[in-house]
Amino acid sequence: MSSLPSRTVTFVFTDIEGSTRLLQQLGEHYAALLADHHRLLRAAFQELGGLEVQDHGDGLYYTFSSAKAALEAVVAAQRAVLAHAWPDGASVRVRMGLHTGEPIGGETGLVGIDIHRAARICAAGHGGQILVSEATRALVALDLPETMSLRDLGEHRLKDLARPLRLFQAAVPGLLADFPPLKSLSVLPNNLPVQLTSFVGREQERAEVQRLLATTHLLTLTGAGGAGKTRLSLQVAADVFEEFRDGIWLLELASLSDSALIPHMAMSTLGVKEEPNRSLIDTLTDFLRPKSLLLILDNCEHLLGGCGELANTLLRTCPHLRILATRVL
Repeated sequence: MSSLPSRTVTFVFTDIEGSTRLLQQLGEHYAALLADHHRLLRAAFQELGGLEVQDHGDGLYYTFSSAKAALEAVVAAQRAVLAHAWPDGASVRVRMGLHTGEPIGGETGLVGIDIHRAARICAAGHGGQILVSEATRALVALDLPETMSLRDLGEHRLKDLARPLRLFQAAVPGLLADFPPLKSLSVLPNNLPVQLTSFVGREQERAEVQRLLATTHLLTLTGAGGAGKTRLSLQVAADVFEEFRDGIWLLELASLSDSALIPHMAMSTLGVKEEPNRSLIDTLTDFLRPKSLLLILDNCEHLLGGCGELANTLLRTCPHLRILATRVL
């Protein structure tokens, strides 16, 4: 790792969209697909001076001393992916994110917030899409080929990052051009508060909560006051927000003194209007029944009866609903 650059560099992160689906589709042939994918991207990146830092499963992490070279490399890689004859008719789409910054060199390699920014930019995209940060755009904008443009996608809140980033999409003839909205906290429906600091540590707890949330419809985090249950639940929510197409919604219950008001708060938070001659619970249930949604009930220790009744009613009839609750022991 001693050859890694320590000056301003452009980071490139990639991964295959829908890799789990491809693995299930191809079975033992997936290894050959992954080998072809790595070979194509490595050839494109190395030809333009890219330095491989890490091979992370179905993706790659590279650095470039030139932002222009990095952009040219990802365009070449996307063209190679589109032109390749993949096994068993598989459709392979790779998302790529670029960001330029100043890493810190250490004994374990490069570290720094700019690396995390690049990784999060990649994760916000879709297969076949090239996303570029404002820092990278500033370096390449005046030297773009006439046929290429960078479309301004606006500012986006990305998980783990305290400040939003302005993102751009590289529009290149011959490559895919139309994509759904980015998978960012600014686009997917939610009312998660902006975190003013990055979440550091507790990786094992985060992973365990995510694992449990995927296998149960109701999960409760308990602990002493001030133990960080709320912050952990919000971080996990940011980690899994792509899995809930209809959003993640936080009900802050600490200031609520009457369990009868919980349905009112839920209706108001979700933007559900009351209907004449119908109970709030019936209206709320009908609204949530078809939706893939995560509901966070925060600080529910003083309203256990009401929260339990609401969760029981909703979960019995809303198959795609998940509830994450926090309470003081």
